[in-house]
Amino acid sequence: MFAAVMATTLWPLHAQAATPAQTHLRALQQQARQLDLASSAMWRTLLHYQVHPLTRRDRSLADDPDFFLAPDGARNPQQELDATLAAFFNTASRHALDQSAACRFVARYQWLDEQLHFDQGVMPAPDCTRYQQWRAGINADKVTLIFPSAYLNSPASMYGHTFLRLDPKPSAGQAASPLLSYAVNYAANGDSGEGLAYAFKGLSGLYAGAFTNAPYYLRIREYNDLENRDIWEYELNLTPKEIERLLAHTWELGPTRFDYYFFDENCSYHLLSLLDAARPELALSDKFTWWAIPLDTVRAVTQSPGLLKAVQYRPSNSTELRYRANLLGPERARLAQQLSDVQVTPDKLAAIEPSPAQRALILETAERLTAFEATRKDSTEAATQQARMALLSARAALPAGAPLVVPTPEADPVQGHDTARVDMMLGQRNGHSVVQLLARPAYHDLMDPQWGYQRGAAIKFFEIELSKASNGHLQLERLTPVEIASISPREPLLSAKSWRVHMGLERAPSERSDGQRPLGLNLAGGPGVAYELMAEERLLGYAFIDNQARWDRSLSKRPWAFGTGAAVGLIGDITPSWRVQIEAFGRAYLAQQPGEIGASIQMRYSVNKQWNVQARCSNTKRDGFRVDQACLAGVQRYW
Repeated sequence: MFAAVMATTLWPLHAQAATPAQTHLRALQQQARQLDLASSAMWRTLLHYQVHPLTRRDRSLADDPDFFLAPDGARNPQQELDATLAAFFNTASRHALDQSAACRFVARYQWLDEQLHFDQGVMPAPDCTRYQQWRAGINADKVTLIFPSAYLNSPASMYGHTFLRLDPKPSAGQAASPLLSYAVNYAANGDSGEGLAYAFKGLSGLYAGAFTNAPYYLRIREYNDLENRDIWEYELNLTPKEIERLLAHTWELGPTRFDYYFFDENCSYHLLSLLDAARPELALSDKFTWWAIPLDTVRAVTQSPGLLKAVQYRPSNSTELRYRANLLGPERARLAQQLSDVQVTPDKLAAIEPSPAQRALILETAERLTAFEATRKDSTEAATQQARMALLSARAALPAGAPLVVPTPEADPVQGHDTARVDMMLGQRNGHSVVQLLARPAYHDLMDPQWGYQRGAAIKFFEIELSKASNGHLQLERLTPVEIASISPREPLLSAKSWRVHMGLERAPSERSDGQRPLGLNLAGGPGVAYELMAEERLLGYAFIDNQARWDRSLSKRPWAFGTGAAVGLIGDITPSWRVQIEAFGRAYLAQQPGEIGASIQMRYSVNKQWNVQARCSNTKRDGFRVDQACLAGVQRYW
């Protein structure tokens, strides 16, 4: 392609005299080398060059050959810059979306023109009609980073998600309407319904990722309404020129393919490149090498000096219903539920509830609950509208009141602890002193400080634990690729579901006759139920069906065990800094494998945002004989 570009732009090299275009091109390329533009932050951002963490060589993260104009452009910034300058002399519409090179790569053209000052008398001025029409339609005057919170029921959104909202300047005399703004999103072109295949493809980069833009209200419907995720909006302090650069690079990325990887090259990571294009000195993409968790990318943006302008909270439908239920109390909330289920009709409400203000709140809540359940159960539009209209008509007959506003949480997600953690614990296990070292790259567990995180939600990925006992050597104690818990308390209006799953390699709790504790595989999980047992979310009680499938070579009869049982526990917050968890379990196994009972207690005290002190003790018995007893204490550090 590079040869073709040069042939069509430079004309025959055997000509006796260089044309003005050839002369100007050579001057531009020489000037670009003198200024070392190929090594500049802006050029590297526009081409998505990153140094490979292992080979330490440049390579672009873009995986679309049409994104490059030089044969080795994906790995050679200088060759790509030379080829780009040459391509700008050709006005032929030979690139994606039937565009010339200057219009296909409009951000490159604008920046290089600023640096090199193209001679429009020699280099033809591009006529980028399609880009100008798109730019006028977007009409962005403000950029907001959007963070829908974590959604445990979707593998692609367990850590949350990020995208950008482009807000137009409102017309004179009109209020701003963010719902009509456009949103720029990067996501994998995959189907989460594929289950394990979806996870495998996402981990191995087999999905194509692409940038898209759509009205913001469609994103609200997806995240706020259908998935019931709270949304945090972070307005960014970008200048008009920076917004122009961001939009120009967004246009370039529209037809460009990237291989999508869940852990690093994901929705949040590639979104940072747009902000880097707006303001290259931010270098946000450079902060993430091995993994990029959406919350960490949001934290990197908001902690960049001078970048954050304002924060707005948009509660989900379920959050609003939860708040309404708390205002009503159990009895009135149950009445709203009965109205929504048509067990009670609106005309009977006055005989049950004498207060007009409370009747208004009950009817409003019943209407919101009807709409919520219709979305969740995919009810027909006609039946839903009929039920809602009956409730709204009854509400309209009552005096108007102040609109209900769900309070903004005390802490937004970026104010919580960092997502990576290391632990160092000292203690004893089965009569021997032991030292344990633990590293967790992501994300949050039930004993971590809740500040800024969703209550009862826990996600751990690739947690590794090493141990050294006084009677042994340093060894792998446990490797947990995934552990997820969703402890959702039952509520008057919402049928919340609790569940948990665990998968990992674990060393056997007891020694064999040869003194070894072999590694085995453990798969566990099951559904459960949870209740808030005290006011102000001070004490959470839960119970789970505790299914187990283990490969354990320390078992006396055979190395595998399949069983089920129950686990019950309490999570209590003595103070905002001091949390305690108690859990007991009992399991029975098939094929005459020995049953197990056990209990554990954990305590965590937060010294500050970075440091915890933790202690834990556990005791497990198998057919009445103790097989594992341990008590450890130590420190935890977030990073």
